[in-house]
Amino acid sequence: MPNPSSLIPDRFAALISAAEIEVAKAKGSAAAHFFTGYLDGLEAGAATFGSAAFDLLDSDAEDAVGSYSKGFRTGLENIEFASA
Repeated sequence: MPNPSSLIPDRFAALISAAEIEVAKAKGSAAAHFFTGYLDGLEAGAATFGSAAFDLLDSDAEDAVGSYSKGFRTGLENIEFASA
């Protein structure tokens, strides 16, 4: 099985590394769910950007609620922004 991090383009690596640090800092705080969602959104978005799978993730995230979902949606948006 390939290493999931090898599927992520280099242009997204810095965003993901920074988010990993924020997740570690936020553990046990009220912001933990948001940053966990944010990291997951970045990783999922980076691995699927430019494919139909990304479009599905983006559509699903628009309908979601809660701090994790807001973080996930923000992660996807940042992948789109970094790609522009």
